[in-house]
Amino acid sequence: MLRLTNRLSIGAFCIVIAAFATGMATGLEYVFYPEEFASTPSGKKAIIVSTIAIPIAWGMGEIIRKNQLLTAELSALVNRDRLTDVATRDYFFAQMNAAPDAYGVSLMVDIDKFKSINDSYGHYTGDAVIRDVATRIKNMIRTEDIICRFGGEEFIVFLYHQNRATGAETAERMRIAIAANPVRFQDHEISVTVSIGGSLKDRLNDVDEAIQRADEALYRAKSAGRNRTVFAGEEPARHHVPAA
Repeated sequence: MLRLTNRLSIGAFCIVIAAFATGMATGLEYVFYPEEFASTPSGKKAIIVSTIAIPIAWGMGEIIRKNQLLTAELSALVNRDRLTDVATRDYFFAQMNAAPDAYGVSLMVDIDKFKSINDSYGHYTGDAVIRDVATRIKNMIRTEDIICRFGGEEFIVFLYHQNRATGAETAERMRIAIAANPVRFQDHEISVTVSIGGSLKDRLNDVDEAIQRADEALYRAKSAGRNRTVFAGEEPARHHVPAA
């Protein structure tokens, strides 16, 4: 696919178009006007054609570049959450539905007592907490994994080709790292914890079912005292799980 991202690429596009136009004009002149072809210097032909072709090609290139930038911006609005720059919910499900044979671990991550953060510090600080948590999670997963903002202060993470043990290990790393480092915003330092529910998705299983089971596990983690990881099919630990 033709990609014109800057003026340099447009210049290269113009050179290619000018060369193509010169070749086409030369060929047509040879076919239809063989006498003129023999009497006109080739360099002169190239100059004439290039003088006409390059401004037209430059204008075309600018239009293509602007359209590509606009398409990229629209795609970002649809696919990326504007607050956190992680995937949107729609993009996440589109990716998962496009690969029904994908298997791995689904994690539901929810910021504990988020309403009290908004009530105590204001919504701008609450937004900063959401951004910070999203960034930390994104930095702890692989490039092939996917994280989306599911809604409000809740995220879905899908760890491709992971099993129960490695998925739980990743979830615990997230939980511990978030709890161990307060979020700093303006003059505030806010201690933040997350609760995480996990489940396995086998090949050809419905991702909605896996997410529902992870959500149920998240609810049990919240009910058991928050700041812990619980997987579907297991009971939460009765004791408080330390942050670090």
